[in-house]
Amino acid sequence: MSEANFVAMRGQRDAGLSVPELLLPSIQVNIPAGHLRKAEANGVTYLRVPVKWRADHQ
Repeated sequence: MSEANFVAMRGQRDAGLSVPELLLPSIQVNIPAGHLRKAEANGVTYLRVPVKWRADHQ
């Protein structure tokens, strides 16, 4: 299979996939080389999940 055919095949396949469920937590741990954030005042380390509000749901 040529590189161009492979790229086209993967692009088509990947376009139909949903976002992996653990993508955001894994990014937060993998980018800083496996080190978790500092613990909060209560001693617990949290992973943050961004929330984006839609304008029509205020």
